[in-house]
Amino acid sequence: MNDIQLLRETATPAVLAQNAIQAVLEGEVDPITAHINVSKMEQAIKTFKANERVRDITLRELWKYGKRGVFGDCTLEEAEAGVRYDFSICGDSRLEELHKMRQALDEAIKEREAFLKSIPLSGVALPETGEVVYPPAKTSKTIIKTTFKK
Repeated sequence: MNDIQLLRETATPAVLAQNAIQAVLEGEVDPITAHINVSKMEQAIKTFKANERVRDITLRELWKYGKRGVFGDCTLEEAEAGVRYDFSICGDSRLEELHKMRQALDEAIKEREAFLKSIPLSGVALPETGEVVYPPAKTSKTIIKTTFKK
């Protein structure tokens, strides 16, 4: 299947994913090659969706159907996203005070968390309270980190 043909496919995301998964599980496709290609597709999708010209052309096409259109099993709808407010121009001293308090609290929490991460598994008794504290539980998941040359 060539690159442009993939853009013309109408399968659901679940079907596309299941087909790719099945191809790897059945040995039809090398898992390393599949991982690399899926990672490339992820990057390509991000680049495609971030392109302002493509977004503008797509919006103009969508407007032919109103602000919302149903295309097979997919609904496209114009929506506002990433709304932000700039409170720095408000001149509200109470808000500035609260931000300073939050910053101080965030710093105190980071310090305490760093301390707790540094204690031994057996724990330590805190001289000020006598309570015994232990390090936090650490969990992780092994992933495959994928990096492309620029």
